[in-house]
Amino acid sequence: MRMLVTLGGPVMESRHSFDINPALYTRTQNLFDAKRRKLPPDAVERLAREVVERLAEKRDLLNGSVSYAPEAATRPELVATFCDILLAPDASIALRFLEDQLSPVVAERGTLYEYIAAASRQLGERWDTGEVTYLQVTLAVGKLYALVRSVGAHRDAEYVDPNPSKNAIFANVPGEQHTLGVSVAAEVFRDVGWEISLQLNRSHNELIEYVIANRPAVIGLSLSSQMGLDPLVRLVIALRLALPNIIIAVAGGEDTDDDMLRALVDLDLVITNAEQAQSELNRMLSPQAIS
Repeated sequence: MRMLVTLGGPVMESRHSFDINPALYTRTQNLFDAKRRKLPPDAVERLAREVVERLAEKRDLLNGSVSYAPEAATRPELVATFCDILLAPDASIALRFLEDQLSPVVAERGTLYEYIAAASRQLGERWDTGEVTYLQVTLAVGKLYALVRSVGAHRDAEYVDPNPSKNAIFANVPGEQHTLGVSVAAEVFRDVGWEISLQLNRSHNELIEYVIANRPAVIGLSLSSQMGLDPLVRLVIALRLALPNIIIAVAGGEDTDDDMLRALVDLDLVITNAEQAQSELNRMLSPQAIS
């Protein structure tokens, strides 16, 4: 199969309406595996529930549309096989299943996401009934999340704003009490022409709903301490599933480890100072970066 090259690595040129980025799949799956090793079990369980529930219930948000294929469009035997593949130890099998078995019956991205939603729902049911273990389900969820991230919605003009404006939402991570830093950052960015909506002390769901409703080009998050790491990871996962194209930047506090943030959280940018952030975000929003 011929390969295309894009940001994030080579891409399989597929015979369906989506393409597959194996490098992004591997990177995302490794990031999720790092979360499993680093975070406490209760935080990993919350994270896995977040992925399963959002993929099962919010499939329309994955392809930027409120219309999607009816559930009857999926074939039950393929959904069951999909779940079995996700639960298999070898992470590469999921990519091969997507390309070799799902692609012949999937005509468009909406139908693909219907299979993803159905697999998420069945995976959750198997978890709730004790058919699969905690370890099995967290491994499977990591692969499912990586698949969603790797099917390349950001490469389709239909889902990309060719002229993104300098608009962003700045917010503190849910549960964080320190808001001075993010408030000052909002003013600094406004002074150089950015349109900033400052959202302070929003809950997890409130912030996600606000971001989805306003669809900014960028969301900048403030993490003042390591205590906010678990909520940050969960928030970023939810945002990636809801708005695949959004740029996510995080500014850490004095006691946060920037290298650890890069290794653990699915971020586009770790902010070290305002000048660096403005330069990097301008580059990411440039026509050359988007094309």
